[in-house]
Amino acid sequence: MVAACVAVGLALRYAPGLRGVLGDTALLRDGMGGRLVFLLAGSAICAVGLPRQLVCFAAGVSYGTAEGIVLASLATLAGAVSGFGWARGVGRASVRRRLAGRLARLDGFVTAHPFTAILTIRLLPVGSALMLNLLAGVSGAGFVPFVLATLLGSLPQTVVFVLLGGGARIGHGWQVALAAVLFAGAGALGLWLARRMASRDNAPEVP
Repeated sequence: MVAACVAVGLALRYAPGLRGVLGDTALLRDGMGGRLVFLLAGSAICAVGLPRQLVCFAAGVSYGTAEGIVLASLATLAGAVSGFGWARGVGRASVRRRLAGRLARLDGFVTAHPFTAILTIRLLPVGSALMLNLLAGVSGAGFVPFVLATLLGSLPQTVVFVLLGGGARIGHGWQVALAAVLFAGAGALGLWLARRMASRDNAPEVP
């Protein structure tokens, strides 16, 4: 996904006929209305399990680094809460039936350590955010630990892809380099936390 976003950014910036696309974000930048459009669309994308990295990249292109991080984080959190709420309030039986094998391995782990478990899995650069939202919804994880862990655990990748989007728009190569370093650092931290928790509690390995 990192490589794809870099390639798209380079194409939009330098390919003939595509250079104007990066500047064609007037709708999204049109005051509060444009930002509401972004939040609604971004939240829907995250809620159904499409790559949220694309939402973050678009936020960087449209709003720059600081505002892009805030808006992308809100969209990510809203999408995650939607999946969590649906699984807990409406689809608990369906999710348990469809994800029974993985749920059996992770339910006790997430229930016993909701904040740390969700934070660890969010930091890992692999896996399905949608599946984690659903598993957390049908587990014993509390809503507040889920929200806090999702916000903090998603932040490194949010920053990475917003930086990639902002760097593609204004041509700052240092933002792309910084994004690559942060991406590697977040993944390493997630792996370290996963191994530490597994060794401490004899927890199941994170799939």
